Amino acid sequence: MKGLSVNQFLSCTNMKRIYSILVLLIAMLFVVFIIQNAEMVDLTFLIWGLEISKALLMMICAAVGFLIGMLAFSFNTTKKTPKQEPVKKPEEPTSHTPS
Repeated sequence: MKGLSVNQFLSCTNMKRIYSILVLLIAMLFVVFIIQNAEMVDLTFLIWGLEISKALLMMICAAVGFLIGMLAFSFNTTKKTPKQEPVKKPEEPTSHTPS
């Protein structure tokens, strides 16, 4: 009996099944996170104040941090094209005629 080849293992059907399980697991963890952090907290910034769920506050902070990280990464990895020096054409040999 032969083992599964890489192509068979990573077939589209298996990848969809793995993806579905992963999405379901993340959704379940998300629900547990929200249930455990449902209490309300006071948020004040300068003169503004509001009462917000702790879970929502953490998600907003994570999203803002993600966006700041993306911006910093995009500025750091801008595509820099190296300066190309012009290609010099080879000089044609001059014929030296004895005079």
